[in-house]
Amino acid sequence: MLSRPATLLPLLVASLFACGDSAAPDAGDGAMSEDASMLPGPDIPWLDAGVPPIALAPCPDGWREVTTGDVTECDPYPEAGPAVCLRGEAHFPSEPGCRPIGDACPAGAFAEALPTDGPIVYVRADAPAGGDGSIAAPYAALSEVGWTSLAPTTTVALGKGTYEGTLPLRAGVRVIGACVAETVVTGLDAPVRAVVTVTGAGDPALVRNLSIFGPPEHGVQVQGGRALTLDGVLVEGARGVGLAVPGAGNVLVVTDTVVRASTPEPSDGRFGQGITVLDGGRLEATRLIVEDNHDIGITVGGLGTTVVLADVVVRDTLSEVSNNRGGRGINVQEGAQLDAVRLLVSGNRDIGVFAGGADTSVTLTDAVIRDTQSDERDRIQGRGMNVQGAAHLHAIRVLISGNRDSGVLVSGAGSEVILEDVVVRDTQPEESTNNFGRGLGVQRGARLEASRLLVSANHEVSVYASGSETTLVITDTLVRDTRPRARNLFGGEGIEAVGGARVSGSRVRIAATRTMGLSSFTGAVVDLSDVSIERVERAACAEDACPETPYGYAVAALSGSMRLTRFSIEDAATCGVFLSLQGGSDQPPSMDLATGVVSDSEIGACVQVADYDVARLSQDVMYRGNTANLDSTSLPVPAPLESVR
Repeated sequence: MLSRPATLLPLLVASLFACGDSAAPDAGDGAMSEDASMLPGPDIPWLDAGVPPIALAPCPDGWREVTTGDVTECDPYPEAGPAVCLRGEAHFPSEPGCRPIGDACPAGAFAEALPTDGPIVYVRADAPAGGDGSIAAPYAALSEVGWTSLAPTTTVALGKGTYEGTLPLRAGVRVIGACVAETVVTGLDAPVRAVVTVTGAGDPALVRNLSIFGPPEHGVQVQGGRALTLDGVLVEGARGVGLAVPGAGNVLVVTDTVVRASTPEPSDGRFGQGITVLDGGRLEATRLIVEDNHDIGITVGGLGTTVVLADVVVRDTLSEVSNNRGGRGINVQEGAQLDAVRLLVSGNRDIGVFAGGADTSVTLTDAVIRDTQSDERDRIQGRGMNVQGAAHLHAIRVLISGNRDSGVLVSGAGSEVILEDVVVRDTQPEESTNNFGRGLGVQRGARLEASRLLVSANHEVSVYASGSETTLVITDTLVRDTRPRARNLFGGEGIEAVGGARVSGSRVRIAATRTMGLSSFTGAVVDLSDVSIERVERAACAEDACPETPYGYAVAALSGSMRLTRFSIEDAATCGVFLSLQGGSDQPPSMDLATGVVSDSEIGACVQVADYDVARLSQDVMYRGNTANLDSTSLPVPAPLESVR
């Protein structure tokens, strides 16, 4: 029997609920028969299976099925992870191992398959001086090529070797190296924007089969209404940014490309980003790896800016050198749009995917966002996805795992996230405070709508909704195995609504939580149908860390509103149902239960509100197998959690 404090409130209705296995005999016309077999339970077709029919699989071609949990997950790499490759090679997602970036190196000096629809200019680093650009007498340096006079469809064939200089391409001109491993362009220590630029509008220029290595400027910049295609290119160690597409009308198409280890500006230690697409530019990328850059892996910003990604990896972004902050994987803001399929965002810092600003739109399909770490300076955040400022994000078949602070956080009026077939699991606390580790957070007037959702093995609270006008709608959702707060081993809640937030939905299961399963605080409204809540334990913390605050309440209304229809509440360590004023609030709680069972708990209903109409708790409701069905003992009153920063 639970040990209770000595202070008692008067019993609201003496012997309203009989002890033992029975209904509420004095609760009015809605009292149920004592025959539990006549009691309708929640209508959740997948309840016996334990989890909703979340369809992350069948996996995309080349992705590996992972079946360690109840939901089959998908991973774009073999079990050992991405392979460590030789220079000029990469392990692209959905492929079995390392292969050349672009074409394999030929036996001769030049690529074996050069275009035949235009003139060819040959350049070979070991050629003698005085060549004329023919295959018999190649130029020896990039500076010998008459770049400004090359006609469209001209091909500049770069042989094996290292070339100092830049590639200022006219529209329709093609530069084709022998191979990425053995054709290297190093840029020029001069006031130029980038190694590769396009100097005129028209058909796209093309760069293929070469490396841009360690230049003292950007790797590639497309501006002024120009178009460029990169196919089989490595951009490594570029200063400031690897690829830049600033301005409307600029288009960069990328295939089989790696952008790696961009370096910050030496003057102030800023930037070092992988890719930036701004102010109306467009990027289309297929088989792209963006890794080991600084500040942000891919930046997308400005109205009219569009990025389309397929089979892309953004990983291991480091914080900005100037302040040791940031390190985001993908950053989309100010009205830009990003559409990504078969995407891996892994091992970045601060935030994996960020969307911010009105008219900003992000769509992710078949994606994995995992292992985001806190930033290097303050050791805070580390979120999987963060949406704010009236941005919109739609995630379809997405795994969000092993991040920090929050798996998904949506904040601010007009911000919206839609999740379909999504798993959010194993979120860890932020490094500096050891706080948070939440699965989903919806706050400050934002909206989140989810169907076929699993939120598992997160910390402190799995799902948190806070603030007036905040809306959370969940359907076919399982919340389970919430871990306590790492800092003091307290907490471990399922779903908490606070401060005017509204939570609604159906076919929801909450299992294996601590302190509380489902709670409504200070003006929040929770209205769910077809709900199963089971196994709510008391706090795991030591007695000296949280004395007399064990909770163990399956469903709690604390100056908030709660309505459950067609439900089951089972195996709560203290109270199946708990009602009380929240400390400092004079707003009475509201609880309405219809058609369900409260069973196998220490106390069926704990009512700490004088003169509460307990008939509202017994409309076709069976209380059975509880040690006591009704008690008004003064038990500890929980306090709401705070919003994430």
